[in-house]
Amino acid sequence: MTQQHQLGLFKSAFESLTREMAVNLRRAAFSSIVREARDFSVALADRRGAIVAQAECIPIMTAGVAIALQHALAELDVDALTEDDAILYNDPYKGGQHLQDIYLFNPIFLDGSLVGFAATTAHHVDVGGAYAGLSADATEIYQEGLRLPVSTFSLSRDWGERGFVRRIIEATVRVPDLVIGDLEAQLAANRIAQQRFAEIAARYGLEPTLAAMDELQDYAERRFRSAIRAIPDGEYRAADFVDGSPWGAGDIPVEVVLTVAGDEIVVDLRGSGPQVVGNVNCPYASTVSAVQSAIRCMISDTDIPFNEGCNRPITVLTEYGSILNPAPPAAVRARLTPASRVFNVVVSAMGQAVPEAAVATGFDTTTAFAISHLAATGDYQVVVEILGGGWGGCQGHDGADALDNPISNCANAPIESLETDYSHFAITEYSLVESSGGDGEHRGGLGIRRVYEALADGVQIAGYADRHRSGAPGLAGGEPGAVGRFRLTRADGRVEPITAVFSGTLDRGDRIEVLTGGGGGIGDPGSRSARARESDTTDGYAKEHQQ
Repeated sequence: MTQQHQLGLFKSAFESLTREMAVNLRRAAFSSIVREARDFSVALADRRGAIVAQAECIPIMTAGVAIALQHALAELDVDALTEDDAILYNDPYKGGQHLQDIYLFNPIFLDGSLVGFAATTAHHVDVGGAYAGLSADATEIYQEGLRLPVSTFSLSRDWGERGFVRRIIEATVRVPDLVIGDLEAQLAANRIAQQRFAEIAARYGLEPTLAAMDELQDYAERRFRSAIRAIPDGEYRAADFVDGSPWGAGDIPVEVVLTVAGDEIVVDLRGSGPQVVGNVNCPYASTVSAVQSAIRCMISDTDIPFNEGCNRPITVLTEYGSILNPAPPAAVRARLTPASRVFNVVVSAMGQAVPEAAVATGFDTTTAFAISHLAATGDYQVVVEILGGGWGGCQGHDGADALDNPISNCANAPIESLETDYSHFAITEYSLVESSGGDGEHRGGLGIRRVYEALADGVQIAGYADRHRSGAPGLAGGEPGAVGRFRLTRADGRVEPITAVFSGTLDRGDRIEVLTGGGGGIGDPGSRSARARESDTTDGYAKEHQQ
């Protein structure tokens, strides 16, 4: 067997390991946001905390796993770790993202030596804080919930039914069965990784297995540098903004100067705005994740294995104290909003460098919505929804409809699943929003409308989004997509507009409409084919009078 063929076997084995982790985590999860929306990521890391393989999960989490693990290892005595230890934390200022994304790392030992880590992270439906599910009005991180510092704990001593770590979490969150259940799912995924890694090492030998972990990263780096060399050298600039009006901050700029030089890329985001007294700040790990995801989307070589080698040629520069690298105690719950703008500006800058890959901007903003209820029994029901919109038009086709933005990648939870599990609301409408995609030679994708009706009094709601004032811009003559909207209709018919960041209460019969916007179009609308126009109208994607 040649060395190349053997490396290919290891690549497949490691990727299979992570995909099995992902399947097991999802199947074992308790909450709808993990089980149905699939808001989690998994990875295999080497002893240094560098990622060797990852499953195809949530990009904003996936690219950030290495940052989180390496922060943890820098603070811990790695040599003191045992097979009974685990690392559990979510601190956004120590390599984490927002508090809902809890990392669990389990060391992998073979023959008494530490050889790697099994890594999982999942969005937990509640971590305490001022409001159930999400604290839309938070102005500092202390209001957002339980903040776990980097530390190790003993599974046998601290995680049993009476274990200290487990009991602290149970006492802090509103739905301990869901949160502990999802953490158990993460633990199960990590355990399968430990088992499968031992099987790989037993089959091929430990030393060849460890050598392959290093070589796969070097191989990915070589491939990635080769892809960068195909991009013309130069300095490319792009700018966008986050709507900061909910916090009295106006339009918050997100600006990039992207420099391609040989086989390296420097992404300078230091022209972006300062951090905000609100929950829309983006921790550094999320910013880096958005950059890495955007660049990977735009390079021509699409089958490079994703591991730490891909990140070595990329340098990300931010200003400490900015919206893209905030200082504590800034609130960070809505960090995906500015992270999405980072994705947008990097894609735009890369599109200038590689025009054939240019794409219009989508409704790339997480529309997060929590709907919760405290029953007379004292038991909470907490649901968090992550809803997508329309993607931007591309050079050869229309934008995709009703998808979460590319760095989030969550699925829309099925209505049947939600209404089976929860009794405090019903979903009365779930549809595409016609004509919400920006017109163009290739139109933007459509947004969605989802309407929730309260089935009890005192149902708590909260949410946040962006692009409620101006839609996703088009490209090369394409028109912008439609904006998003929240709207509350009381049982007596009164309509109450809601801002893009809100919290409130529904009583029985009240309804809230969550509407997401469409993607920008690309190219002159006059160049759209008559056949495409007819199809838009026939399929209900656009109103006939607009054609």
